[in-house]
Amino acid sequence: MPLPLLLILFFIGLILLFFSKKQKVAKAFLTVSFVFLSVLSWMPVSESIVHSVERKHPPIAQAQARQNFEYILLLGSGGIADPSLPVTGQLSATALSRFIEALRLYHANPNAVLVVSGAGFGDLKTHAQLMEELALSMNIPASKIIRLDNTLDTDDEARLMSTMIRGKKSVLVTSATHMDRALQLFFKYGSGPTPAPANYLAKKRLGETPSYYYIPSSYYLYKTKIAWHEYLGKFQSLIKGLI
Repeated sequence: MPLPLLLILFFIGLILLFFSKKQKVAKAFLTVSFVFLSVLSWMPVSESIVHSVERKHPPIAQAQARQNFEYILLLGSGGIADPSLPVTGQLSATALSRFIEALRLYHANPNAVLVVSGAGFGDLKTHAQLMEELALSMNIPASKIIRLDNTLDTDDEARLMSTMIRGKKSVLVTSATHMDRALQLFFKYGSGPTPAPANYLAKKRLGETPSYYYIPSSYYLYKTKIAWHEYLGKFQSLIKGLI
């Protein structure tokens, strides 16, 4: 990820600066790490990187939502099963954004089956269980929910869901930044659900942008990290394919 990678370069620069005679190399490491950290935390650069990743597949407009989908595939996105909180507080913001899009599509296609996924990774409940609880609280019948509790990553989800939806009309809900890589994995397993991107991070601002938005921020570095993660994921898939 960008932050630890650049901090490692910065640390190497400090070591060289204080404990060696390679002062020019040390200054180069320090300068490069500082400049890249600043640039990747700057709104124009961050939003541009994210926009290029998440706008490859258009969203489903309200008028397009009624397509008689048979399955709504909702990919997992983390949470912590904290009994002291309502289920909306236990799920991550990304998971909630994805769920809202799936719920919108369910209301437009009430005969569809909602498929939720995600393992627990040692937690008290799996992510799929948390998503099911939220779906039940939103009046989606238990008979309309399928839970996949043992999926560890998108590859697992694509493999298992593809066997369910082959020959069926289905729609895939995941983050806009994640959609392209997720679809590639579904294609690998012989299925092609309709994309329904959610949780957009880079939005077109039509009004005036406040000047303080241009100050480098950890929030924009976070956005860069999300896009970076997708590039790394595609690279990993390429390597696995070659192996």
